[in-house]
Amino acid sequence: MSFLCETHQESIPIELLKGYFSRNGFLLCNECRNMPSLFNVGGDWNSIVQLIEEGQVFYSKLYKGRVTYLSREFYAQVKPYRQRMESISSHSRLIYNLLDTIGYVNAQDIKRLLNLSNKVYTAAMHELSQELLVTAIQRDKTINQNWSSFYWGTYKTWESLHPISGIEVSTSRLKQLLDRLISEKEIHKLLK
Repeated sequence: MSFLCETHQESIPIELLKGYFSRNGFLLCNECRNMPSLFNVGGDWNSIVQLIEEGQVFYSKLYKGRVTYLSREFYAQVKPYRQRMESISSHSRLIYNLLDTIGYVNAQDIKRLLNLSNKVYTAAMHELSQELLVTAIQRDKTINQNWSSFYWGTYKTWESLHPISGIEVSTSRLKQLLDRLISEKEIHKLLK
């Protein structure tokens, strides 16, 4: 009986997150004034990572450069406004091309294969994550109960693993997924 209770307890954060993402487009990882975050809505690290691995959540830095988890539906809605290859740096393009060629790989191997410093790698990945060009595909190493590293891949790899072709894209649905989260002015800024 104790086992059943523990299993039920472990599924609560996942169910809370699924419910949240069915009504809202995105969720921040860390606390931010006036914005919902992972722990504030009852989620936890392992639950969000599970949703990332299942393709129900797309890892990004869409909102003000912060780690932002996008629902599958919201990703499909916002995708036409992002993924601008022409706006990224040469280092970002190198990383993107490597990932596009080999599928997915962890940060350590990206830096080693491209001979990038931590600083250059971090800036380039930040840029790629803001443009929704690169995302977390699966967990790499668990660092502690609230953090892990990832294997990274392009949006094309993510979409091949988790197709979004069945999602109807419309401006009205995009705004509906955002209207409880941000103002009309912020929506316009996010989509620029």
